[in-house]
Amino acid sequence: HHIITMAAVPNAIRTRITSLFQCRYPIILPGMSWISDPKLVAAVSNAGGVGILATGPLTPTQTRHAIREVRSRTTLPFGIGTTLLMPGATENAKVALEERVPIINISLGKGDWIAERARGEYGGKVLATVTNRKHAASAIEAGADALMVTGHEAAAHGGDVASSVLVPAIAARFPEVPLVAAGGFANGRGLASAISLGADGIAMGSRFAITEESGLARRTKEIVSSSGGGSTESDTLYGKNFDGIPARVMKSEESMRLMSSPASLPVVIYRAFNGECVFCVLSSISSIECLRRCIF
Repeated sequence: HHIITMAAVPNAIRTRITSLFQCRYPIILPGMSWISDPKLVAAVSNAGGVGILATGPLTPTQTRHAIREVRSRTTLPFGIGTTLLMPGATENAKVALEERVPIINISLGKGDWIAERARGEYGGKVLATVTNRKHAASAIEAGADALMVTGHEAAAHGGDVASSVLVPAIAARFPEVPLVAAGGFANGRGLASAISLGADGIAMGSRFAITEESGLARRTKEIVSSSGGGSTESDTLYGKNFDGIPARVMKSEESMRLMSSPASLPVVIYRAFNGECVFCVLSSISSIECLRRCIF
């Protein structure tokens, strides 16, 4: 399916997230490495949501070019994602600030300096990804304008508490902060349920990954449809054996092998700092192909 443009769907849903981010719908494309590229980011923003550009695999120069490409495709609000723990993230965040990106999505790190500069220099907003109450409190103290609350159902890195429990818990503890619920949301019913739980919007990663504008769409559909009549909600794996941080991936022969036992420390460090490897596991790409992509 293609993402429909804003002009085709005039009705709007108003929440604190739509007001904060100046978007028509409270639906966010998270910054997924090798998926959330300028084409998909712009398509989501043009449709009335907010696309977040993945910068994990990018150098500062590539990040700047990608931001400018997004702007060549849309005049509507968008964001960039930066995982502050990872090498190069600080440099990419500085590029985003220089380019005055409207929304900066931070995770795994303290982004007080980002919030201060974004707010002070051009009125930018900071969306912090969190998986528990402690991280939420820290993010708010550091100046986050909103939280992306990531539950156990989320693909890739996520927490160990289900969205149905985590979202209302964070909403009750921090009622003044707009929330984006992530993990297990993929349609209008999911949006309605998230709002009823106390969120102000949802993030949809896996769902946007299979739209026509996604470079991973065809491969993902092939994997889902090839599993004995089609994959189900049970065909995922969750654990921390891949890169040391709990993550959910699609079940396949390759992912089962990689998640079967803890990796050695050097391998954990390499995988954690290389977004392409996560892409390879999610895509069920073989180890040989993964090495070719990552090293060569």
